[in-house]
Amino acid sequence: MKKYVSDIKKVLLGQLQGYQNLFSLLTRERESLVDFDEQAVEQLSKEKDTLILKLRLLEDERIRLVKRLTSEICLRPPELQITGASDDKTMPADFNLAKLAELTGDNEFMEIRASLKSLLQSLEELNSFNRVLIDRSLSYVQNNLNLLNSLGSAQSKKDKIGMFLTREA
Repeated sequence: MKKYVSDIKKVLLGQLQGYQNLFSLLTRERESLVDFDEQAVEQLSKEKDTLILKLRLLEDERIRLVKRLTSEICLRPPELQITGASDDKTMPADFNLAKLAELTGDNEFMEIRASLKSLLQSLEELNSFNRVLIDRSLSYVQNNLNLLNSLGSAQSKKDKIGMFLTREA
């Protein structure tokens, strides 16, 4: 059991670090959006995709470890069981970090929980703000594109008229 608890902590700390890195990337993205630096936004988008993939892998590993831990300690009353993923094991539906801290007597899980919760709320706020900036940037680009199209259309009509007049002369 101690091995699983230690491994779960490592994964949770890895997730915490990953979310801190994501927060840093979103902060840099916000700065790039404000500066209209599209190359930096594109690069940051690639970095975010890679980081999110790593976070998904960590989450899958966390779920696998928790399933093994709960099956080892026989914490599976029928009313709390949910079907597992590919390994078809079960884990309690309401098993969370607070329960894990209670079960193991390790308050570090509560500290990790509080850090994750705070960081995830900050990420949500920053992501919402960036979404507003992206929408504004898209609107700005669309307005400029419309302006250029309207000028381009008027210019092409003048060219055709000028060409037509030149032929007549």
